Order: sequence, then C-alpha cells, then structure tokens
Amino acid sequence: MLKHSKTIILVMALVFAISIVAVQAAPREAMKKGQVPLGKWWRHPSTVKNLNLTQTEMDSLDEAFDTRARKFIELKHAIELAQFDLDQMMLNEPMDDSALMAQFNKLETARSNLSKERFQYYVQIRKLLGPERFQKIKASRKRMHKQNKEMRKQKKKMQQ
Repeated sequence: MLKHSKTIILVMALVFAISIVAVQAAPREAMKKGQVPLGKWWRHPSTVKNLNLTQTEMDSLDEAFDTRARKFIELKHAIELAQFDLDQMMLNEPMDDSALMAQFNKLETARSNLSKERFQYYVQIRKLLGPERFQKIKASRKRMHKQNKEMRKQKKKMQQ
C-alpha cells in the first residue's frame, strides 16, 4: 500500500512539473506566433494603437505584471486553503465557534491581502500610463464586461 501511494505521488509530481513548464513556455510561444499572452492586454495590437503605447511602456507593464503574477497566485492559493480549512471545520461535530471565527478571519485576511495587491497593481498601471490612458482602459473594460454579460444572457436563452 505504501509503495502504491509513493508511486501515485511521484506520478502526480511529475505531471505537475510538466504542466508548469508547459504553462511557462506558452506565453513565449504565443508571442512568437503573434498572439497575446494571457493577462497581457497591453500586448494586443489594437490596445497598443488605441493607447499609443511605446515599447518602453509595454516593457514596464510586462515587468509590473511579471513581478506581481507570482504574488497573485500565492494570494489566491492562500484564499483557497483558508476556504478549504473553514469548510472542513464546518463539518466537525461538535462545532467550535471560536475556532470557526478565527478561521473565518484568516479567510477574510487572505481576501483582503489579494485585494490590496490588486489595488497596488492598478495604481502602478495608472502611474505608468497617466490619467487619460488609464480612463480609456477603464472605459474599454466596462464595455467588455457589458458585452460579456450580454453574450452570457444570449447563451442562456439559447440553452433554454
């Protein structure tokens, strides 16, 4: 049984390692093919043209994104772990109210940390682009959200 568990863990670790390498290589391959890597909206040709981005600005946005991307992943993971622990604690009998509240506070702290990091990222983008171009981004984002919402409504209607 122990040998079988070790084999499963080894296979899972190998699959995980391969997937990480593939994900890290994907943006480089996408750029070579002229595609925009996931999350790097400033690399899309229409955005470059609309915002009149320079190569230096795009490089600065890349650096800001790359610096924060790992932190975002870590913070999201902390939220997922805190939520998992809270869910597990809710199953316990008898329930420990004080332990539940402490775990809930951990979850809320993890959410707050992610929100703060995102806000700092937005502030950094605003500093890089200036107020006018930042407002263009906000307006464009609002339009995209509205379009996505309408598409979801249409898709839902078609499924009914």
